[in-house]
Amino acid sequence: MSILLKEVNPSTLNAAPLFNPEEGTTVISPTGEGSGFWVGAPSILYDEKNETFYLYYRVRQPRGYGEDERGYEVRIASSKDGVNFKDEWKLHKKELQSSSIERSSLYKVNDSLYRLYISYVDSKDNRWRIDVVEAETPTSFDISKRQKVLTAADKEGVEGVKDPYVIKVGDQYFMYFVFAQGVKGQSKEKMHGTGDVHNTGLAVAPTALAISEDGIHFRWIDTVLPVGLDGWDQYQSRLTTIIPYNGLFTVIWDGSVGVEQNYEEKAALAITYDLVTFSKVSFNGPILETKNGKAVRYVDALVHNEEIWYYYEYTREDGAHELRVHKTKR
Repeated sequence: MSILLKEVNPSTLNAAPLFNPEEGTTVISPTGEGSGFWVGAPSILYDEKNETFYLYYRVRQPRGYGEDERGYEVRIASSKDGVNFKDEWKLHKKELQSSSIERSSLYKVNDSLYRLYISYVDSKDNRWRIDVVEAETPTSFDISKRQKVLTAADKEGVEGVKDPYVIKVGDQYFMYFVFAQGVKGQSKEKMHGTGDVHNTGLAVAPTALAISEDGIHFRWIDTVLPVGLDGWDQYQSRLTTIIPYNGLFTVIWDGSVGVEQNYEEKAALAITYDLVTFSKVSFNGPILETKNGKAVRYVDALVHNEEIWYYYEYTREDGAHELRVHKTKR
């Protein structure tokens, strides 16, 4: 369900205007300096009921740094201006008996029902899974009440599912997520011994789509953003946000050439008219990266006050990752 277009200027496709990552404003800083100290994987929500921005993000520290390291905590912060955030809710990976938590999707159903679609490593099989938890406010999730959404066992040949992005169109929920597609001939022990199959080089990570009528029970549809047969995106193609714009949808996705770029992916562009069939545009290379050629990844966006507010994970010169926002005129 994905096709390729020739490399073109996004403006000729009526795609949403993008942004210069260097001009963004820092909204969340990492806990330390240097490689491995990261904050990122944002999911942004503007709640008109409270006139408040809510930002979900993940906190990480270097491997070997201590008990709290890889993907050890996720938080939801609130802000009235979308720039200055205050943490309101936290979840430590111990509460899930997990070795890591990653990107989740924060979603408002109505004024008294919010959902968090959360991805984490399941301690039972060391594979990534996706659950959902509901609450009356975006900062009162009780993780003990979570429900299963998708696991690797739901689809033959899948070695993990993670990084959900959820939107609703009409009466249907669309959930996009990356899945670990194992390389033939590799043992599951090698793939899952560390609980981080995406950092082994033994599985690629395309994006798939699942659809639901109630936002809880999803059926797997198909791969929508496959990895490239060769080139810069042959290891990962991860959808991170969708922006309605000029009668179609602008899509930003993360690509990487191999396991050496895991954690340092760069953002690219695609378009879709129907949310099922996607066209990769920037398949010759990324369209968003730092001035030093480092990662701009996990871009999420919302349309607010006639602007597109882009939240993204950015690699600093010292190797640490911070969260930034850039406001772009529509």
